[in-house]
Amino acid sequence: MSTVTTDSTLAAPARGSRTMTVWIGVLIALILIGFAVWIYQMIHGLQITHMRDNVIWGVYIITFMFFVGLSAGGLIVASAGRLFNVERFTPIVRLAVVEATVTIATAALLIIPDLGHAGRIYNLFFHPHWLSPMIWDLTVILVYLVLSLLYLWLYMRRDLAARGSWMALGTKDTSDKARAHDHHLTYTLAWIALPAAVLVHSITAWIFGLQISRGFWYSAIMPPLFISSALVSGLALVTILAFIVRRSGRVSFGDELGGFLGGLLAVFLAVEAFLVLCEVLAGYYPGIPTDAVHQLFTGRYAPGFGVEIVVGLVIPFVLMARAALRRQPRFVVTASVLALIGIFVHRANLIVIGLGKDPITLPPGTPLGTPQANGSSFATSSVYFPSVWEFLVVLGIVGLSALLFTLAIKYLPLKEKSPT
Repeated sequence: MSTVTTDSTLAAPARGSRTMTVWIGVLIALILIGFAVWIYQMIHGLQITHMRDNVIWGVYIITFMFFVGLSAGGLIVASAGRLFNVERFTPIVRLAVVEATVTIATAALLIIPDLGHAGRIYNLFFHPHWLSPMIWDLTVILVYLVLSLLYLWLYMRRDLAARGSWMALGTKDTSDKARAHDHHLTYTLAWIALPAAVLVHSITAWIFGLQISRGFWYSAIMPPLFISSALVSGLALVTILAFIVRRSGRVSFGDELGGFLGGLLAVFLAVEAFLVLCEVLAGYYPGIPTDAVHQLFTGRYAPGFGVEIVVGLVIPFVLMARAALRRQPRFVVTASVLALIGIFVHRANLIVIGLGKDPITLPPGTPLGTPQANGSSFATSSVYFPSVWEFLVVLGIVGLSALLFTLAIKYLPLKEKSPT
């Protein structure tokens, strides 16, 4: 059995401390501000954002993709560890399932402000167009959310029953035999959860990869690239949460598990870098001057691409490629944070560059819906940066996600008990 080690640089305040109270207060404030801005958006319409008829997606969908990837990656880690009996994952498997559940719920919420008006959700359920990848994505996200909640409940219901919690939902038997039965059920469910996690992000990738009018998106490499980035971001977030939660004693594991997670992150980063190289090479090598990929190197989005490659791939890979650094939690956490930044920037690059060149390239172009500074209401190219209103709505939803994480970490039984 591994010895639990504690890094003083990651020491946490005790539960119920003033720091925790302030943290929850800040999150609630963010939620209320985000909700108020969302109401303001519904009153005045999407015109308060910087999205237009040519820039149909913005920071809402960028963040949506990011959270879908976080969820898929987290459940892949949990399910693969359970399915292939990777015992090293045992101390954090429940945490990974919590991460997957909260992040997929957050992703689902991010769809709502992008619709412009909440009433339009009605059309998604009662007038679906089943040939649209967007409906596929909505369907699989809802199924995936239910699956994640079931997975989470099976892992924790016996411990919740022992506490007398209402969340046990009628479960009373807390014997070792009952726990062994649930252990078997989670193994069976892993056979469903693992392909579901792969599918949920593959369908999200098809929303982009099947659009023939968008050369930057129209590629068969989109699904594997999305899956690889999900593995990077999901594992990175689980790793960060694991070290944070260990500080409060809610989970227990040794630094050797952190080193293992860091090594695994390095492998995922290498795969991600290879797929990004394949994507860029296929777009850049033919030498078409108007190709969107050229903007990654010489256009206005080159700095963002530099952040994606250097900060999000190269630096964390170099850190985690060294065994001595993997044994130190602060370097593992640092590499994980940098990897998350890189994946988010990759999502942003995908949206803004993909929408930067309109499918209608001949003048006057695509109608914008509103007159511009030059007096024209049309454009053949676009530049997008979120408005402050979009940022505030996203911060409110992310604040809700962080609050759910905080409450789950504080009240749910996260320590896995091996069946006898």
